[in-house]
Amino acid sequence: MYFEDSAKWLKDSNFLMVLIGLGLVYITFKVLKYTNKRGLLKERIRRKLGQVKENQNKLEQHLKNHDDPVIEKRKEIVQLDIEELLKKLQNGDLSCLEVLRAYQAKALDVTKELNCVTEFIKEAEKWAEELDASTDTKKTLHGLPFSVKDNVSVVGYDCTAGISKFIDQSAVEDAALVSALRGLGAIPFCRTNVPQTLLSFGCSNPIWGSTKNPFCKERTPGGSSGGEATLVAAGGSLLGIGSDIGGSIRIPAAFCGVFSIKPTSLRLSYKGFRKSAVGCIGIPSVPGILARDSKTVIMLCKLLLDDGYIRRYFDPDLLPIPWNEQIFGLSNKLRIGYYEECDYFPCTPGVRRAVRVAKEKLEALGHELIPFVPPRVDYVISSVISMFYADQGRYVLEALSVDDIDPLLVLQIKVALKLPHLVKQIIRPLLALIAPRLEPCFMAAAGHQYRHSYQLWHGILKQSEYKANFLADWRNLRLDTCIGPGFACPAPLAKDTGRVTPAFAYACLYNFLDLPAGIVPVTKEMEEDQNMLMNGGYDFRDLVCKLVKKTTRGATGLPIPVQVIGLPYQEEVVLRTMSILDSAFRV
Repeated sequence: MYFEDSAKWLKDSNFLMVLIGLGLVYITFKVLKYTNKRGLLKERIRRKLGQVKENQNKLEQHLKNHDDPVIEKRKEIVQLDIEELLKKLQNGDLSCLEVLRAYQAKALDVTKELNCVTEFIKEAEKWAEELDASTDTKKTLHGLPFSVKDNVSVVGYDCTAGISKFIDQSAVEDAALVSALRGLGAIPFCRTNVPQTLLSFGCSNPIWGSTKNPFCKERTPGGSSGGEATLVAAGGSLLGIGSDIGGSIRIPAAFCGVFSIKPTSLRLSYKGFRKSAVGCIGIPSVPGILARDSKTVIMLCKLLLDDGYIRRYFDPDLLPIPWNEQIFGLSNKLRIGYYEECDYFPCTPGVRRAVRVAKEKLEALGHELIPFVPPRVDYVISSVISMFYADQGRYVLEALSVDDIDPLLVLQIKVALKLPHLVKQIIRPLLALIAPRLEPCFMAAAGHQYRHSYQLWHGILKQSEYKANFLADWRNLRLDTCIGPGFACPAPLAKDTGRVTPAFAYACLYNFLDLPAGIVPVTKEMEEDQNMLMNGGYDFRDLVCKLVKKTTRGATGLPIPVQVIGLPYQEEVVLRTMSILDSAFRV
């Protein structure tokens, strides 16, 4: 019996040892495979950055000029507004090559300081020379340089979205917007930085590094079109093309003090853009325009929509809604809604003051301002984040499976997305007590609200009902447009970006509603705002509000805008309101 038991024990032990051995082999194989993938990815990044640096050095040497008249002329060129520049290009006072080189030189200077350009487009010089040599009639945007966000396709260049696995996946076709602008004579000359995954209002990633705010290098320029906003604000580009799914073009414009427009979906083409949330239903990704002034944004929208230009030649899937000059050109006084803050997240004193000064300017011009506060914004931000991650974050987690996680995304990716839902439910009561405004965002991450298709369908139905009620309230007040904050505070410190997520509710609301919205800079953070902030004007128990207060301390001089919102497919009315505000604040 003893020997039989021993034999059985040895047999069982051998089987157990075999299982353990197989497990160790499997784990070793997985670790080696992961390590190998990581090594290949790191090598790909090194090779890519080496190529980009080499091309940038060549461009710098090519542009180097110690001739004072040339340097001064370049400075004069980049100071011209769009109308003056196009006039000189049209009448031959300036060549396309001169203008291109002026902007290349300026963009090089800007990116050395702020790290906003990822790649310069090598073919731009050839395109400029071809335009100069052409005897054909000059097109409307003849020789005008423009910049594009990293996720906008240009043939031969990667759309990385700040994710390393997308390196060496060059675009084979230009984005429809790029093709349309080139068809009008414009020249894309550089590509700009974004946050990793595009789902952040920071602007850093493991490939291209961190972009700095042109007003304060310790602060974020916003995201995901942060590189574009920085370059435009610093004078390195007259206009830029970006994208917007949760404020991605308006938040950077707000933080960097430039103008922007987010259109209604299918008014301008998103064809040829890499998406941040592939397959996302309910929150449409849209393109957008950033510029130094409202007239540039208006000119671009008008040219792209005039007589259905972009739809007829570049993207037949767009809605047949051409530019309506009659609506834009009306001179009647407007009924404009306004709100200083919503019912979910409080705005800092400077942001509230920005809305008041814009209201006063509009009233002084004879327009009628009516209080209008969007309802239930906590529901909106919860729904938006749930829809972003309705696949339970699988697309994002797979894309980042062997990548370094950007420090600004650690809370979002490693905690909010990966934490089991049961653990979140356990944490929820404590979070509701100490940070109630963060609770909807935290619980919505990873899309647990929409684990089944019927839940997503129900969410889409609730979204439709919310939009119907919102528009009914709007129409009951007979509003033409509405003004409100673009973000709850001025640009936060870069290190705080991942911890103040609820503050983006003011932007994502209009992605959820799919309404056109623009950004107009109207003021800057002042000492009086700081005094009020620190002396009872922003005292809340919520930990996120405390962090917003802390990160806003020292923000004196940072730009603060208002957001202009309109009804669906009435971009012309939004742009008209933006133009009125722009003119009023330039007087």
